[in-house]
Amino acid sequence: MTFAYTAMPAGPVILLPPDLENLSGFEAALAAGWSPDPRRAGDEAYVYGELQRLRQDRSSFLGNLIPDGRRCTGSGSLPLTTRLFWIWDGEFCGSISLRFQACTEELPPEVSGHVGYSVVPWKQRNGHATAALSLLMAVASKEGLDRVVVLCNEDNDASRRVIERNGGELFMRGPHPSDRPDQIKLYFWLKPGAAG
Repeated sequence: MTFAYTAMPAGPVILLPPDLENLSGFEAALAAGWSPDPRRAGDEAYVYGELQRLRQDRSSFLGNLIPDGRRCTGSGSLPLTTRLFWIWDGEFCGSISLRFQACTEELPPEVSGHVGYSVVPWKQRNGHATAALSLLMAVASKEGLDRVVVLCNEDNDASRRVIERNGGELFMRGPHPSDRPDQIKLYFWLKPGAAG
């Protein structure tokens, strides 16, 4: 897949809650073939479907994405909260999310870590993911999390560097129950107060 996108000069990296004002940047990234779900990178049918849903009803798409950047799911005593942000440097750079349950570091078995992120290809290798993860650790700290788990594929050296630059400490290697059994993951602890 070929990505084509004309980038503007970059400013400092910030995290923005998804909103209608900046939805056109998200739309342009989808139109260029980017997937907000790294597990579905290269899945043209998924990206096309998301783009069509967005274009059919922008407000509904945004509302379903995550209202106000926050969503709680699950019917148990500890619902899963997701905080979603867009990575921004004057234009859309990708997305990053924090998933957690109140009062615990534990996650449901199907959730692959507290953090998920995806940077558009034309913004990669510029420190955007590293900066975004650092900013997200400040959010995690405000949510009362003392440490979070971040996973990456064993062969994803770029993601591993992002995590390690933010103080990630490797504590386990192996598959995750929500992924293919042959896909080996690296599991890192990150301490939100120590990130940066």
